Amino acid sequence: MKFGLLYEIEVMRPWDERSHYNAFWQAIEQIKLAEELGFSHVWSVEHHFMDQFSISSAPEVWLAAAAQHTTTIRIGQGVVLLPFGYNHPIRVAERAATMDIVTNGRLEFGTGRSVTMLEMEPFGVDPARTREEWDEALRMIPKMWTTEEFSWESPLIKIPPRNVVPKPIQKPHPPMWAAGTQPSTAVVAGERGVGFLHFSLSDPQGLDEKVATYRNAIAKADPVGEFVNDNFAAFSIMFCGRDDRDAFTRGGPPVQWYAKTVETLYSLWADSSVEGYQWYRNRFEAQGDESAERSIEELTDVRAVCVGGPERCLDIAKWYESQGIDQLIFLVQAGWLRHDDICDSLRRFAAEVMPAFA
Repeated sequence: MKFGLLYEIEVMRPWDERSHYNAFWQAIEQIKLAEELGFSHVWSVEHHFMDQFSISSAPEVWLAAAAQHTTTIRIGQGVVLLPFGYNHPIRVAERAATMDIVTNGRLEFGTGRSVTMLEMEPFGVDPARTREEWDEALRMIPKMWTTEEFSWESPLIKIPPRNVVPKPIQKPHPPMWAAGTQPSTAVVAGERGVGFLHFSLSDPQGLDEKVATYRNAIAKADPVGEFVNDNFAAFSIMFCGRDDRDAFTRGGPPVQWYAKTVETLYSLWADSSVEGYQWYRNRFEAQGDESAERSIEELTDVRAVCVGGPERCLDIAKWYESQGIDQLIFLVQAGWLRHDDICDSLRRFAAEVMPAFA
């Protein structure tokens, strides 16, 4: 099992004129350290208007900068939003190919469709069409990368014959991924032959079943790209302290804040009847009061987060490995966690946990 990092670029208020600057550059320092320590991937989200939760609205720019400070760590779009209002498919293909060039062939192309009306509305994105537009873009983009003349015509979009340049340097093209929280999305990703980024902090019990449904689907895939990317990645938050008490004291409150904020964002769909997002409504109807804020001890006990001393972190990582996970992706820059504490956690995890997975 490999280990990666994911960045929302969180900046807690109150802000000063250097707050955003510091968050981006401290994250690059963390990535440089992570590469030295043996982490294999770094991913960055695309979010808009998320205030403290995420200022990563132009991830391609920041990831390209991070690539110039590293040489081996894989650079992942985790994710680029494919609904057409956010990003026209041609622009996505152009930017991704350019990123593959400037990263010297290290790009991982992760895709998604967005989860909040806060983001969709200003871009004119129709939530009822996000899955359909994501699916069409996912099928178009690898063809833009691998053909000299591309065209497309459907009820949603028409593109006349053009040669989309540049072409990526990974041949035939970068590995492709789809992100999701719903169990059905794992099957959709498998059917299309792409890796699955399981971005969920809910109770991970039953993760092995999701992995199994993904593997069954990808075994019969009709790949949208030129090859099948059989990879299942799971997401968690990590803070590795000297012992459990230290980890819960330094890392617990900001990790709890992140987990609660994610639940709040998803809960906005609780009253929605939009097809494709009803899973969120059903989930919150089933949870009831259980959607309230959970203690760091509870989040850790159910393995929703990886917070604790080295022994506890090793036990949690081993559990994820037992579920059939190929890559465990950690958010480490959560809430108001200090840069020095994040680096301390990364060093300890690499020294005392990762050798068990070498």
